[in-house]
Amino acid sequence: MTNYTEQVTAFDYEVRDHATLGPVGVITARAGGPKPATLGRQSVDNLVEAVAQAVAAAGNGDIRAIALTGEDRIFLAGADLAMFAAGTDPEVIRDMTRKMHGLQVLLRTVDVPVLAHINGAALGGGLETALMASIRTAGPQVKGIGLPETSLGILPGWGGTTLLPALIDPEDALTIIVDEPAKDRTMDAQTALERGVVLALVDDLDAALDYVAENPGVSGAVGPDSRSSAADSADGADRAADAGDSAAAAGAAADRAEPLPAADSDRAKALVEALKKRERLARVRDAQGAPATLRVLTLVTQLLDSTLEDALAREADAIVELAQTPAAEGALHAAELLRRGKPSRTPIEGAKDITKVGVAGAGLMASQIAAQLARGLRVPVIMRDLDDAIAAKGLANAQRILTDAGDADAAELLSATTDLEDLRGADLVLEAVPEVMGIKQSVFAELEDVLEADALLVTNTSSLSVTEMSSKLDHPERVVGLHFFNPVAKMPLVEVIHTDATDETTLATGREVVRRMRKFAVDSADAPGFIVNRLLFRMLGTVLSAIDAGASAQKVDESLDALGLPMRPLTLLDMVGLAVADHVGQVMVDKEGPERFHASRGLHAMAEAGERFTEEGHRPPAPVRAEVDEVFARANEGEPDQPRPKTGDRLLEEVEKGLADEITRMVDEGVVQRIEDIDLALILGAGFPRHRGGISTYLRQRGLL
Repeated sequence: MTNYTEQVTAFDYEVRDHATLGPVGVITARAGGPKPATLGRQSVDNLVEAVAQAVAAAGNGDIRAIALTGEDRIFLAGADLAMFAAGTDPEVIRDMTRKMHGLQVLLRTVDVPVLAHINGAALGGGLETALMASIRTAGPQVKGIGLPETSLGILPGWGGTTLLPALIDPEDALTIIVDEPAKDRTMDAQTALERGVVLALVDDLDAALDYVAENPGVSGAVGPDSRSSAADSADGADRAADAGDSAAAAGAAADRAEPLPAADSDRAKALVEALKKRERLARVRDAQGAPATLRVLTLVTQLLDSTLEDALAREADAIVELAQTPAAEGALHAAELLRRGKPSRTPIEGAKDITKVGVAGAGLMASQIAAQLARGLRVPVIMRDLDDAIAAKGLANAQRILTDAGDADAAELLSATTDLEDLRGADLVLEAVPEVMGIKQSVFAELEDVLEADALLVTNTSSLSVTEMSSKLDHPERVVGLHFFNPVAKMPLVEVIHTDATDETTLATGREVVRRMRKFAVDSADAPGFIVNRLLFRMLGTVLSAIDAGASAQKVDESLDALGLPMRPLTLLDMVGLAVADHVGQVMVDKEGPERFHASRGLHAMAEAGERFTEEGHRPPAPVRAEVDEVFARANEGEPDQPRPKTGDRLLEEVEKGLADEITRMVDEGVVQRIEDIDLALILGAGFPRHRGGISTYLRQRGLL
């Protein structure tokens, strides 16, 4: 490993008396630095040592229960990802896995209740540590319980993949292991209770111990003779200290460990059904270079009629192998980008106070932005439109968004008007009117007449020049772009666009608004398409030019599958809206030229006719409508002969080369300060797959950047 120093987690052991249970050995995880408590190599050894002490005390009759917990708002945040990202020796991972498996088995053989009280976030190896216990409780307010490993290119390899499907409903187990990581979701305590991951919600460790005492049916040894076996097989301390020998421990305790499902059991049938539901997606991900999900399904399938010893051995092999794949390397790199870029809890220095906000426009996008401004800033937000009916409809939509999100207080901050004077006194007004330069300039001009000279003028343009938009203003220094993505509530990215005239206070305030909305801010210079749209329309232009040249739209649409994007290009165009895409494509050609961008005649014809590319009502990837080729053929009749169109790998290669060229230009032109900003923007704004580690990492691996 290089450039890695472990922040060591201590596991303090103390004996606490409980009125009913008697003496309890309590193991508390304590972070050894500013980061949350995690499990690195030394930290795992510390956990083994603490468990050894507790098991020895239990074997000697000195304690009547064992409890594991954390401090503050963290139970255990999982394995130390910095260790993996630094290039961990596979044998280190195998050694740590062996020890964690040994603890999983060992704590199921002791003859006293083993409690895990989840006092705070329990992620990955943290939740797997909790799975060692025979009883699990959680604080009612706890969030961040889950197994995110498959989103990091690996799998829950310290017992999670093997044991969770045996402990709870298989459908719930695979939801936790496979589905939720792909959506960046974890459980709160209530959900963990409903799924059986924890047995009760209690306020603190004392209350958790009370629960154990009051519910003897859920505690105690797994097997009827485990007390004598724990004492007779060897001294408890020796067994715990040698917990790394998980295979031997599993073999010795097979009759007392949590049983794995038998092939003819009801649980096995439920497991098979849960696996079938995910097999197709797992194979797609595997073909796109992300093998973790399919490996999980394979391991879970092999649980039927397996021994615990064999199941844990397979799990250990899997995590060691996956940790060495490009997918894991990429996903861990992407996770680090996201960690560094996430919204800070510290206000942006130099930002001005915002006490009142206006939104010029009340259409669909404007109402979504207004709702999120009210929710994030907690100040009055006034929507203004020229039409009473549009203003009322926009207000109703914004309020419904917040009410559905359970934030009625923020909904009360919203209002709508047709009177420009009602925006007077606003510290910031954001325009979200149609993407027509003349309209936006007109809106800015009338706003400048009613606002104070230091009030911010903000545009949500997706492609137009912010410099040109503000060129006729007396105070262009107070103009900044905040490009939100649709749907605003769900999309975490905002591109913060500055012109040469934008002053530091305006830029800082724009970033602060984004921070308070709990979204990721990525800075961009004022350039056509900014970051995400510039690269997307370079890609989409290449795709559309192939169809314009006569290639089958269906074959073209399938050609980029290997990239692993969340949707195919023509589905993306349907989602963006063909009229919007046609307009942006033309803007890019006008500003950057037809050599790199493409204004599609076929797309224009489709937009004019109100058509769409893909069939509605189909599971993705949706098939392309048969009429598309005919529309494109008619739109291109009489045009000069074009080169033979590319599809398949040849088209993919052309797209990749185009993206590499555009990224190089963007860095050279100073559109972004760091190439990592492009990676982050595409991950968050376009769903570029995290297992690729960012577009620049992927293109480097392809030898193109």
